[in-house]
Amino acid sequence: MSKSQSKSKVVAKCRSCGSVFVSEQLSDGTIRPIGVSADCTCGDGAFDRLS
Repeated sequence: MSKSQSKSKVVAKCRSCGSVFVSEQLSDGTIRPIGVSADCTCGDGAFDRLS
């Protein structure tokens, strides 16, 4: 990841199993959970940001 790429902390929910994670949302919209691998513990990698 480029140091110039901005990121913000968000709460995100896995689209597959519904697990909720504190995550980083990159400037390109990609959401990555913090403290686990790039994917959810269920193996899915798709997340939705919670408001």
